[in-house]
This record gives sequence, C-alpha cells and structure tokens, in this order.
Amino acid sequence: MPVASPVTNEVRKARVAVALTFLMHAATFATWAPRIPSIKENLDLSHDDLGFALGGMAVGLLIGTRLTGRMEKQGRTGTAMRVVVALQAISLAGPGFAVNLWTLTAALFVLGLLGGMLDVLMNAHAVAVERLYERPIMSSFHGLWSVGSMVGSAIAAGVAQLGVDVRVHFIVVGVIVLIASVPLLMPLLSGDHEAATTGHHVDEAQPKGPPVGLLVVTVLCVMGFGSFLAEGSVADWGPLYMHENVGTSEAFAALSLSVFSGAMAICRLIADRVGMILGPVMVARVGTLISLVGFGLFLLVQEPAVALVGFALAGFGIGPVVPIVFSAGGNTRTKKRASVLGPTVSAGYVGAVIGPVAIGAIAERAGLNWALGVPVLFLVVILLSAGLLAGASGGTDPETKSHAHGPPHADG
Repeated sequence: MPVASPVTNEVRKARVAVALTFLMHAATFATWAPRIPSIKENLDLSHDDLGFALGGMAVGLLIGTRLTGRMEKQGRTGTAMRVVVALQAISLAGPGFAVNLWTLTAALFVLGLLGGMLDVLMNAHAVAVERLYERPIMSSFHGLWSVGSMVGSAIAAGVAQLGVDVRVHFIVVGVIVLIASVPLLMPLLSGDHEAATTGHHVDEAQPKGPPVGLLVVTVLCVMGFGSFLAEGSVADWGPLYMHENVGTSEAFAALSLSVFSGAMAICRLIADRVGMILGPVMVARVGTLISLVGFGLFLLVQEPAVALVGFALAGFGIGPVVPIVFSAGGNTRTKKRASVLGPTVSAGYVGAVIGPVAIGAIAERAGLNWALGVPVLFLVVILLSAGLLAGASGGTDPETKSHAHGPPHADG
C-alpha cells in the first residue's frame, strides 16, 4: 500500500475554505426557508401560489447544476466559487423584496440557480482537496452543511419570533456572508493546483482506472436521486406522519425532523474516520442498512418513542451516503467526461424536488404510511449497488483490484 503524501499547509487551508463554503451555502438557504410563512402572508399567496413559486426555485436549482460542466471538467472552480457565493448572498434579498407571485418566482429561480451552481462547484472542489488529502474527508463537509442548516434555521426562527422584517433579515444575512466570504475563501486551491488533480494532468492524485459506461453512470445517478429523496421525504413529510399517523402532538411531531437532522449531522462528522478503516463501500452498506432499520421502525411500530428512535436511525444511516456518492461521482470518469459529479448532483436535486411531490400524490391515494415506503425501495437499490462506490476516496485502487480479480470492473 503506497504511503500517503504529507498534506501541505496550502491544502489544509483550502479544506477550511471549502468547509466554510458549505456552511455559507447551507446558512443562506436556511435563512430563506423559515421565513416562508411571512412572505406568504405579506404577498397574500394561496398554497397553490406558493407551490408555483417554489417550483421556480426547483427549476433554478436543476438548471444551475448543469451550468458548471466546463469549470468542473477543467478543474478550475475556485474563482467561480468566490463569485457565486457573493452573488448568492446578494440574491438572498430578492424574495424579501418581491411584490407579487411573479417577482417572487423570479427571485427564487435566481436564488435556486446560484445555489445549484454552487453545490456542484463546492463538491467538485471538495473532491480535489480530498484527492490531495488521499483519505476520506467529504462527509465532514456535508456534516458542516447540516450544522450550517440547523444554525441558520434556528437563527431565522428566532428572528421571525421577534417580528423582524423579512427584508431587513435577508439584507443583514446577505451582507454578512458577502463580506465574510472575501477573506475566508481566498485559500481555495489555485486553478493549476486543482487542475492537477483532474484528468487534464498526469498526477499521483489523478483518479485511476478505465472509463465507465452509461450503465454505471446511470446507477450512480439513481443512488444520488434515492439518497436525496430519502432525506427530502423525511424533511417534508416526517412531522406530518408523526402527527397524523402516529398520533402525536404537533410539538412532538416536530422532533422527528430534529432528531433526523441531528443524527445525520453527527454521522457525517465521524464518517470520514470510519471510512478510513472500513472503506466507502462498507460505510455505505452499513449506513443504508441502519437507515432501512430506522424506516422500518417508524413505519411499522407506530408508537411515539419508538418512531422517534426510527427517525434518528434513518438520519444516522443515510448521513454518509450522499457524500460518498458525490465522492465516487467526482472520481468516476467516462470517455467524454473527466468526472460524472455534475450529473450525480443533478440527479440528487431531481430526487429532492420530485420525490416529496410524488410521495404526496401516493399518500393522497394510498396513505402516508405506504407513501413513505418509496424511499425504502431506493435504499435497497443503494444497498445492492454499493460496490460502485469503491471509486470514492478511501476505496480500492481500481488498478489493484483489476490485478487481483481479473478484468477491471465497470465501476473503475
């Protein structure tokens, strides 16, 4: 086994800068979401109107994830990250100053567009830093995203409770993020340093192995779709399920999302070190199994305390799956693409957007208990396909695997 190269001070600083980008991305979105009731009331919107406006954000997110292919392919995302973080901070004010449904939809489209772009850029940069570390660190970034989301939403809830005007709230947060991002993101990898980790340069950190085919890329996208769907389903439907199906109070029902998110954040913050021992495939398999147990508990044992434990296990288990899938996507190449991270992230967003809507449609016809079984099907797919995640950082070197087991596997 080759000895890992020492991590330079420049790479350590880049890791901190990427982590702060994840925090700022999460905090920006977590600032907007808790103020939805205020915006809805201010603009006198119906539920259908609000759904239409949120659809604008969803479309923006999906388009945004497809606009960064060239930068991702060239391995030069640092400058773009700094620009997009600043633009996203500025765009946060848009929803607060909307005057009707159409301006709100447009503002949310822009916010989503920039958010989708930044998601791909920061994950691509994280993959580059992870390669230079030569060990798993991706889960820690996503763990900090969860922390940023919880902190941002908690602050937003407190600000809303104090009756602070939405416009003032959004401007203050946007200005803070904008000003802080200038010095904090300076240590991101230089273009040449980042590019040296991609397929454009021959380098020790360059991902090895043969290019994969369409089937492998498709399965990776399905895994991204399914993991986002599972997270989004609990976020959108978990509290309602606890209230209507388990029969808890609204306050107790809200705990389902809290324990799910908290357990997910904890797991992501420790998953990298576990991955160094077990490898990404085993971490994904064990995590998926734990999540399946969690879903089984709250769907089959409809007793409040047991259901709450189920939500915690579901979040803890699914926590490392998205980071590992993204890391594998960033280290998987085709004949035409140096990385399939972009399509994987896009598929994840499709799952986050379409999944909860589809679950609502199923719940209307078959009940919420059956509808929340849909994520279980995708978790089974992830469990069975986890071998394709060996390309994530900390996985088996494809060349070593091919020498030990015959012809190289399609997952590279």
